[in-house]
Amino acid sequence: MENNGLLDILSLINNLQKNVINNDTNNSCTKPILGDNNTLIYNTRPVSFYLCNNSPLTITYTSGESSIFRIENINGNCITVRILESDDQGNITSTGEFATVNIKCIAAIRCLSDISLSL
Repeated sequence: MENNGLLDILSLINNLQKNVINNDTNNSCTKPILGDNNTLIYNTRPVSFYLCNNSPLTITYTSGESSIFRIENINGNCITVRILESDDQGNITSTGEFATVNIKCIAAIRCLSDISLSL
């Protein structure tokens, strides 16, 4: 497999979510653990993707549209994401709906603060 920086970051996030540990304050996409303290257990690093034309990737689902996702699985150049929704106060919840995205269509990733979701 060729070296792909974006795929490496997505794989790191996916592995972190599968092996929840937390106790660091680094706040980047490549932070080696989830969370920012030892009192809460986080299980999700929400992400947004941007296409090559600089527009956000938005997916339509049963209740509307979203551009916030949780990485669920990586298979070659395709990633399965759980669609997340955000309310007016910025609270993020899981929709229980999924989509598959071709990583070749993604130009950039934006990581949001780690959170705990009911999955």
